Amino acid sequence: MFIPAFDEEESITAVIEGVRENIPGATVLVVDDGSDDGTARTARGAGAIVAPLPVNQGLGAALQTGYLFGLKHGFERFAHLDGDGQHPPAEVVRLLAEVEADRADLVIGSRYRDPDLAEAEDYRPSRARRIGTDLFRYALSFATRQRFTDTTSGMRAGNRRAMELFGEYYSPDFAEVESLQRAVRAGLRVEEVPVRMLPREQGESFLSPVKSAFFIFKSLIVILVGMFRPRHPNGAGGDR
Repeated sequence: MFIPAFDEEESITAVIEGVRENIPGATVLVVDDGSDDGTARTARGAGAIVAPLPVNQGLGAALQTGYLFGLKHGFERFAHLDGDGQHPPAEVVRLLAEVEADRADLVIGSRYRDPDLAEAEDYRPSRARRIGTDLFRYALSFATRQRFTDTTSGMRAGNRRAMELFGEYYSPDFAEVESLQRAVRAGLRVEEVPVRMLPREQGESFLSPVKSAFFIFKSLIVILVGMFRPRHPNGAGGDR
């Protein structure tokens, strides 16, 4: 289990404790992405292994650090969730169950797969964010010929095939959508599982309106370019 974190000192202990409670025996790695606060110190105090990045390099670099850690230490399965408290560790258990049963190589926790699952206190996206999510959903579903409902979810689990693909290359910024397209084109079995997500416990999202606009523009271009890259239907390799 790895947790990318940037300035999550106030929430990281609860996240780690939630993982320990719901996934006993899991190795917990916190990738501290150049935080300015005490995220690394607090995570170590909660019993996690910490991989500190010297400067803030973005979510993609933090996630790839986790994949490389898993490969180096011989893990056959992985899961990751955000360090801000939005992803209940109990929901990650359901993703790992799909991987352990060999029904998928990569599993995405979807906020939108089953709207009836949501409860009153759950995360509710703004209208603008939901429009962006729908745009990615339609674009990626069209490009991959596979239905997706939550392309930007940071709650994921997978096996060693997924780790090898993402350990080889993972876009340094805004890579959630691109990684799903690469996984499908590499022949990985990618599935979604409906999950609950909560509002952030502390702080604010790093996505400003300008960054959000860039995210949308870049992701749509990446999807378009990715449609012309060769497929590897048996999972024989990745594409850059």
